[in-house]
Amino acid sequence: MNISDYLTKQLQSGEDLIRVVRRHPATLFPSVGLGSFIILLDFFLVTWWFRHHQWGVIGFSLVVVFGIIVLVRGIYSWSHNVLAVTSDRVIDINQHGFFERNVTEATYDKIQDVRYTIRGLWPTLFRFGTIVVQTANATTPLELADVQHPAELQQLITDIQRQSTAQRGNGNVTAAELLHVVDRLKREIGPEGVDRVLRQSAMKNFPGDQKNG
Repeated sequence: MNISDYLTKQLQSGEDLIRVVRRHPATLFPSVGLGSFIILLDFFLVTWWFRHHQWGVIGFSLVVVFGIIVLVRGIYSWSHNVLAVTSDRVIDINQHGFFERNVTEATYDKIQDVRYTIRGLWPTLFRFGTIVVQTANATTPLELADVQHPAELQQLITDIQRQSTAQRGNGNVTAAELLHVVDRLKREIGPEGVDRVLRQSAMKNFPGDQKNG
């Protein structure tokens, strides 16, 4: 199943999927490079394999299949290992191979800190790093390594959290700060996305007004 379809099915009533973030494509190199190398080397040795007749053909085929598995496994893990930002929560999906998936989530009222780290030459040049979302009463934070543009993702999560806090009336947010957050969100997810988040927050915080309207 496509990861976007999986996330869509996990959404609650009135919840919107705002952004799905994956690791930088450069992180595909080890698995894709190894799988491609195995396949190319196998074809380079095809003459040697075929000298062994039937067993050679079997050996050649098995190595090709193994190389394809390594390649596909790497791509599959990369595409399904994501951090999803919705209007209600942040969802961390860790995909390990084909048959293991760990899903962790945190609602915005539980998020205590959002930080990122960029360390090393290649991450600095290609602008990717590790984003960490620390939650209350959780020993293990939500974390995605090698994510593209971690500063932008940090700002997006922080802005939605501030807006969510302001809507609940639990934060000391001034009008100027709220306008700044809304303006930034419009640039991040567009006016329609902001309208959806505002409507959803209003429905949750003032359900009686929605029914009377």
